Amino acid sequence: MRLGTFLVGKILAITSLACAFESNEYPLQFLEASHSADRSTRFHLLDDAADYYSQASQDRFVYMILYGLLGKQDQGYYLEIGAGDPINTNNSYFFEKELKWNGVSMDISQGHTEQWHAARNNLLLHEDATKADYSTILQSFPKAIDYLSLDIDEGYTDVLKNIPFKDYTFKVITIEHDFYRYGDLYRKEERQILESFGYHLLCSDVSISGFSFEDWWIHPSFFSSSELSVIKSLDLKAKDYTQIIQTLQAALE
Repeated sequence: MRLGTFLVGKILAITSLACAFESNEYPLQFLEASHSADRSTRFHLLDDAADYYSQASQDRFVYMILYGLLGKQDQGYYLEIGAGDPINTNNSYFFEKELKWNGVSMDISQGHTEQWHAARNNLLLHEDATKADYSTILQSFPKAIDYLSLDIDEGYTDVLKNIPFKDYTFKVITIEHDFYRYGDLYRKEERQILESFGYHLLCSDVSISGFSFEDWWIHPSFFSSSELSVIKSLDLKAKDYTQIIQTLQAALE
């Protein structure tokens, strides 16, 4: 969601990869061209002064869950569907910039191509997310992917139906439903799809200034029983994103 008058439509910088999709070598080429940092790099929790870039602290939420709660100690992988600006209000920039994650971003618009290539190293695809070949895109990714961000302003359920959830599992998902605009048009089916693949709705109806626009999910298979007990005990439903971050921060201290 991009709030301006209610919603500022996202525009993204992208390159067309029509021929890349015809080659099974594309994902490997992407990984080889990505950051060459040592995969054994160890990370420590960043302090509160760290720069985050998402519109509603999605990047900070994911970071706190993975590195704060789960104690992640390495780099990660993301799939960002509906990337928007390469930096501002972007859900993946923090992970690429600060933690050298590998990932693929996708957007159907080509509005900020030059800015994207000037600011980012990881791959950006110019694709219709409802028709993209995710099996090819994710071919060189691990089966357990750290983060899925889905923010495309409509068509959410069509995208979910196209993602190979039987082959890949995401540790954390932030997904838009824009309940404040559409009511249950998308939200209900989104939840049914993700629940059918075992995901747990941790933060339902995340809001900005009273506008409910997203759900934030985790997959329980990556959490110990004690970690799940702690996180499920927190009151994170139907909250403003600032309240969610504050509650998580207090729980991790």
